[in-house]
Amino acid sequence: MPHYPHLREIACLPCLPAGLSVEDEMLERTAPSFGFQYAMPNAALARVLSFLNISKPNFIALVKRRKGIDLLSTKEHGAEAGAWRYRPENARLWRGMKVRNDQYRPQLLDDDEIVEIFDNASYGGQLAIAGMVDTSFCLPSGSYSALRLSGRFQIGIIDYIWGSGHTVTWDGALTLDLSKGQIGDAPGYSFNEVCDFAIDYFRFNMIARADVPRGARWHEERRPRVALAA
Repeated sequence: MPHYPHLREIACLPCLPAGLSVEDEMLERTAPSFGFQYAMPNAALARVLSFLNISKPNFIALVKRRKGIDLLSTKEHGAEAGAWRYRPENARLWRGMKVRNDQYRPQLLDDDEIVEIFDNASYGGQLAIAGMVDTSFCLPSGSYSALRLSGRFQIGIIDYIWGSGHTVTWDGALTLDLSKGQIGDAPGYSFNEVCDFAIDYFRFNMIARADVPRGARWHEERRPRVALAA
């Protein structure tokens, strides 16, 4: 596994409130492994869906289309059994979970990317934006409510406790509201230790103070993904 002594890994956790650790709140699973239909409807999930700007009805409908599972049903259904079975006792939690979203703005990630990161993040964890910076790099000091990240970095679900997760590549810039999140060195296992990235796909070119429109969680400037394959 390559080691980059001149670099260090930064983890931006936009849905983990300041003062909480990655052990305090996380995306949890209702089955032996995390997955799209196995996400526990807790406060952490509500914040993640809100940040991604996917409404609860749209998320539930997406699970039904892709997995054939109705998360609001109080009856057992689906092909899985045993520890993987659908748990109708969680339907009331899904009904009660509140997710804020802006119907006039797009999702941060498309449906395929959301399914991909949920289905492949084995143990859940945190919604994270991760990449490397030079070891001498200093994060902006003082108080700030938003940061602008640019480069080619990773967005997804990362478990820094057990060392697992899955992400998709973001090529471009992302300005995000951090008033309800935090940023710093990778808390626990670094994601690069787990996934062994080519550094060109795991690097922040810049992290700087910024502003986002009032009420917005982020402003995206993503390069078209087809350009990466050209």
